[in-house]
Amino acid sequence: MGSSNLSIATLSFFLILFLISTCFKLCKCSTIFCPQIEKQSLLSFKQSLQDPYHQLSSWDDDGDANCCKWNGVVCDNSTGHVHQLHLRGLSLRGQINPSLLNLKHLTHLDLSLNNFKQTIPSFFGSFTKLELFNLSFAGFHGVIPHNIGNLSYLRTLDMAGFPNIVSAGHNNFYHSKTWAGYPDMEFAAHVSFPNLLQVDSLEWLSRLSGLENLNMNFVNLSRATDWVQVISTLPSLQQLHFQNCSLGYITPLSYINITSLTLLDLSSNNFHSTEVPKWIFGLQNLHFLDLRNNSFIGPIPANSNATKLKYIDLSFNFLNSTVPSWLYSCKDLELVVLDFNFLTGAVPAGFTNLCKTRRLSLSNNNFQGNISDFFGNMSECFLEALEVLDLQLNQISGQLIYQVGEFKSLEYLNLNKNLLTGPIPASMGKLSSLKVLALSGNKLTQNLPHSLGQLCNLERIYIFDNKLEGVVTEALFANLTKLDVFSASYNQLSLKVSQSWIPPFQLTALGLGSWSLGAGSKIPSWLETQKNLSHYLDLSDTGISGNIPSWFWDTQILNLSNNHLHGEIPDVPGAAQFIYLSSNKLEGPLPRVGDALKELDLSNNSFSGGITHFLCDETYPTYSLEILHLGENLLSGELPDCWKKWPSLRYLSLGNNQMYGIIPTSIGFLANLESLNLQSNRFSGEIPFAMHNCIKMVKMGLADNNLEGNIPAWMGTSLVELRILILRSNNMSGQISSEICQLSYLQILDLSNNELSGVIPRCIHNFTAMVMKRSLSDLFKPYGNEKSWYSYSLFNAGGFRESALIVKKGGKLEFDSILPLVTSIDISMNNLSGDIPYELTSLSELGSLNLSANELTGLIPENIGEMKRLESLDLSRNSLGGRIPRSLAFISGLGYLDLSYNNLTGRIPEGTQIQSFHASSFVGNHLCGLPLTSNCSEDEEGKEMNEKAAEVEWFYVMLSLGYALGFSVVCTALVLKKAWRDAYFGLLERMWISLTTSS
Repeated sequence: MGSSNLSIATLSFFLILFLISTCFKLCKCSTIFCPQIEKQSLLSFKQSLQDPYHQLSSWDDDGDANCCKWNGVVCDNSTGHVHQLHLRGLSLRGQINPSLLNLKHLTHLDLSLNNFKQTIPSFFGSFTKLELFNLSFAGFHGVIPHNIGNLSYLRTLDMAGFPNIVSAGHNNFYHSKTWAGYPDMEFAAHVSFPNLLQVDSLEWLSRLSGLENLNMNFVNLSRATDWVQVISTLPSLQQLHFQNCSLGYITPLSYINITSLTLLDLSSNNFHSTEVPKWIFGLQNLHFLDLRNNSFIGPIPANSNATKLKYIDLSFNFLNSTVPSWLYSCKDLELVVLDFNFLTGAVPAGFTNLCKTRRLSLSNNNFQGNISDFFGNMSECFLEALEVLDLQLNQISGQLIYQVGEFKSLEYLNLNKNLLTGPIPASMGKLSSLKVLALSGNKLTQNLPHSLGQLCNLERIYIFDNKLEGVVTEALFANLTKLDVFSASYNQLSLKVSQSWIPPFQLTALGLGSWSLGAGSKIPSWLETQKNLSHYLDLSDTGISGNIPSWFWDTQILNLSNNHLHGEIPDVPGAAQFIYLSSNKLEGPLPRVGDALKELDLSNNSFSGGITHFLCDETYPTYSLEILHLGENLLSGELPDCWKKWPSLRYLSLGNNQMYGIIPTSIGFLANLESLNLQSNRFSGEIPFAMHNCIKMVKMGLADNNLEGNIPAWMGTSLVELRILILRSNNMSGQISSEICQLSYLQILDLSNNELSGVIPRCIHNFTAMVMKRSLSDLFKPYGNEKSWYSYSLFNAGGFRESALIVKKGGKLEFDSILPLVTSIDISMNNLSGDIPYELTSLSELGSLNLSANELTGLIPENIGEMKRLESLDLSRNSLGGRIPRSLAFISGLGYLDLSYNNLTGRIPEGTQIQSFHASSFVGNHLCGLPLTSNCSEDEEGKEMNEKAAEVEWFYVMLSLGYALGFSVVCTALVLKKAWRDAYFGLLERMWISLTTSS
């Protein structure tokens, strides 16, 4: 019993000793201080910085003396040495003090999301124990020092930043989000300085053998042409971010040894005219691949070892193959983005067997086939997983089938701008998770199914530009309480709701263009309940009348065109960006506009007075307006000299008004101007030389004015992008300069009804664009990624479209921007002389040619029949002689022909087309034969037969001369060349022996 008590006492004693020891250690840990020298280093570092938000207020020697408790400082629990410094996002500024070098045990240094305005200090290369080094978005600039390669323990290096150019007053924002577990850049946290880093070499990277994560997004790597070889020396690399690094070369190797790589982001570089390298698809452990926006060409590689892919983005390239089968065999794929390429074939049904795919985006390609082939046999797991399906802007046809309603998680369905037909299936009402439904720009028919009203999560509906018809009632919207956008313009639908209807939703965007609104000519009263209608409102072509309500002006995009609205309009506030009020009955002076307005169309109204108060308003130093259409009004007065205030203008129309005076020189400040329309006014003077600065000009329309002087030679040398030049009905004089032939893109040239003299330039064949079929929209897409004349709101709320007007015999033709363009040359009603240059006939796509009412002589070019696209030809009222070329009879599309009042002779050629024209097309000549009533005499027929016989005789004469010349050349060679003579007779001898022996 005593020994037992002793044992218990002994155990208790040792237990007490253990507890005392543990408490002593814990107490000791809690009182560990960082070394004094490291503390002083941090204080010196703080003193060299600006801390506007007092994020380092805890770094104070008078306060907590233990620097291990300071904000962003992490110490080792046993030694007290500072191991980690986390200063991310503190908005620190100033110069970094080298006193940090005393932190010799530092393993983590994060200075990201600050505003240091300096080069990267070279002493950073002395932190040899660093494992994580983050300088991203910190405002550093200049060349990255090579001694960063001394940090041999680094596992993570992040130097990412923003693009080199940040507009004045613009703030950048950043944070990371995730798709399929991988980061994707988004702007969120305030950063006011871009990253302007660059390298002169990446050789130093090869010394970081333990590097696992490398992020150099937006660092200029253009001088590192061997970057692939350097990266291949990093055996542990798992993630590589080289987004927007100005890389211009990528090695075409078929294999490189980076087996550990799981994430590769090379998006937004400059790999122009380069195929996607095969080594990328040889990375067996790759999970994340982003190659978007690189201008890669050719096919997607047919084979791949990257079978573990979860995320692939090849969008915004020029890939032109079908989708290879290996891609939809990657069972782990969660996101597939192939938008904006030239991919062809049917949308592979193999995608519908993938069980983890949440986003499938194949928009803006050339996919074809029937939609039912894709939706017809989808696996259950695909129907369960898919959240986003985007097939817009392809050529997919067929009818939507009921299976489209079987998705369980689908939130976004976009089939805009395809060739779909038939009704919207009622099964779509079963898509309980759907938030966005986009079916615009197809040929869908019938009414909206009532089942759409069951989609209580629906936020946006886009069904504009279809052939839907029928009556839509308020019952459809009863459960759509979350509806934010309803865009259904350009159908044949009617809205039938009660006078007291209050919609259950609050819209930010509404498109009812061309609907019957069921309220007579009044603006529907229920619109006043929509207090958030700030994005766009389209009530165009609905027949509404009255004054425009004041609250409409708070909408960013407003389209009320083609109605019966009247009254004056107030000054447009700053919120409005796109306003279309054309073809109404509005009147009074022009309103002043805000500096945020981008597009304004007030054409075809009754606005009156001058425009000086509009153009020269001093409220803002400059304006952002890009499209200004004031044509077809009652505006008067001179054109003010204030164009310097409108540097963003791309389209300007003041046509069909009552303006006069000279064109001011300040119009030359419109460096972005693409289309100028001043026709049908009373402008005088010469075309100002200052306009040679408008180098982006695509269309110049100055017809029906009183302009004078020569056609400027600088047009051909400065306005090299010009496609449409219309100077019709002015007082232009002098000769047509040969410099105009340098306008190789020209497709409409109208110089008619002027006082031009001289000859037609023979260099006219340099109008090479007249051998290519184009639409007017093609003409306004010459500047890379800049938006075309399909203005912002065209696919949303109607918007503005460019047009061109040409005069053609039989009437005027106006070409809309989405219709095929008829190329045209009209230089009629001038004083031109000489012959018709035969070079003109090389313009094989020319649709209309008018040379009438000049003083042209000579013959009609014999090969004019090669102009197969001619629809209208007028050579009347000249002094042309000779016969009508027989080739003219074989232009099958010729719809108008006038050769009257010339000196043409002989028989009118017989052909399938030419005899169908009226006799007036040939009067005033010395012609005979149909459609004229005068028959050809025997003399004429004899002359024609003699001419044909002469042609045959000359054929045989030339054939004989050619034979004689060839024979004489051979004989002369045999006489002069002994070696040839021996060889020739030797050959004859061998042939003779062969023949006699065989017989």
